[in-house]
Amino acid sequence: MSGRQDRYLRQSGLSRIGDSGQNALASASVAVVGVGALGCAEAELLTRAGVGKIFLLDRDIVEWSNLQRQCLFSESDAELALSKAHAAAHRLRQINSQIELIPQAIDLHAGNIQDHLNGITVVMDGSDNFAVRYLLNDWCVRESIPLIYAGAVDTYGMTGAVLPGEACLRCTWLTPPQPGEAPTCRTAGVLGSTISLIAATAVTEAIKLIVGDKDSIFPGYRYFDSWENEARGVHSKIDPDCPCCQKRDFQYLKQAGSPVAQTLCGGGTVQLPSFSTSPLDLQAISKTLKAKVENLSLTPQLLRFESGDLEIFCFADGRTLVRGTEDLGRARSIVARTLGLSA
Repeated sequence: MSGRQDRYLRQSGLSRIGDSGQNALASASVAVVGVGALGCAEAELLTRAGVGKIFLLDRDIVEWSNLQRQCLFSESDAELALSKAHAAAHRLRQINSQIELIPQAIDLHAGNIQDHLNGITVVMDGSDNFAVRYLLNDWCVRESIPLIYAGAVDTYGMTGAVLPGEACLRCTWLTPPQPGEAPTCRTAGVLGSTISLIAATAVTEAIKLIVGDKDSIFPGYRYFDSWENEARGVHSKIDPDCPCCQKRDFQYLKQAGSPVAQTLCGGGTVQLPSFSTSPLDLQAISKTLKAKVENLSLTPQLLRFESGDLEIFCFADGRTLVRGTEDLGRARSIVARTLGLSA
């Protein structure tokens, strides 16, 4: 046996996986929601493990500040400000051409989650905000799909599995922190090696699920601080009054409709929701902008241009990112003035 046939030899040789487990991985479909620091590391490990189909969902573009910890991106990706989902997929195809990678440059919300996650085996949390995490918790509980939670900031992080019929995220933390209550990578920074630790732990739990070894999954959440050499477990149990998994009141799934304008986690960038009910013709828009803007470039995923000190990215799904400000009013104004549409 040689060449490509050797790819998974060291993994299928594990008694806990074997040929049957490797076949299960090849048949699995995993969604990585958020292709930032955690999502990149999770996606690479899943790709190397031979998961047959991986969906990569992210709303953002590659920036220079990402390169310290987001392991799938290069300087050229940041220079070109590529879609994170598509830049990640390009890199992962170089690692494993035998699997299927589906990049989606979207903002996941209650109005489109069913379309993008239907038929998934396991959902991996690579997001950078609690609103998405609680949305994923609602959807996964309702659809009986396993969710692997993960989060990291500073030098510490936490991961755990939310399994059908067992305690969900809201059993342990009823509501997400209010804005400003919890540190973020913007306010507290994040150590790249901590990302690797948390992502590896999360992917291991996902692999256990896929190969059928549910009994080996930790019953709750595990906390690690890579700087302080600290590790502990938080056991979870079903809350009989949990509004989500017990009362089936999916609060975060009820918030359907167009998402609101918001400043992205990394700072310095405003996202404006779609101003169109159908996909945009980016090529047609680019022709109308040529004489009005600077440094215009076009890819199949997004249209990029500059106006004054602001950089604007228009996605095919209608969203726009305005980089260089956190002023929602200014962002709306520049989009209206350059694109001729209100957002």
